[in-house]
Amino acid sequence: MTETFGVALFASTRIAMRAEDTGKAAGLHVRIIPTPGRIVSTCGFSLRYDLDEEGPLQACLENAGVAVDAWYHAERHGLIATYTKQ
Repeated sequence: MTETFGVALFASTRIAMRAEDTGKAAGLHVRIIPTPGRIVSTCGFSLRYDLDEEGPLQACLENAGVAVDAWYHAERHGLIATYTKQ
């Protein structure tokens, strides 16, 4: 079974937490996760989100002034995950 999802990276834990609060307030399915080891980031936490909500999430975070360092699409097959920078 293949699972797909998005991962947003931030410069700090504080920004990642603000992004989660902002996304949840907008009714989006987001949650804080540890930044995957295969992705290099200055912050140890990232935001996981449903790919079909990527556009609304980007708009929501932009309107709230939340800076995103990078966006990734993830594809997981069992225990193996691959990440593609967008």
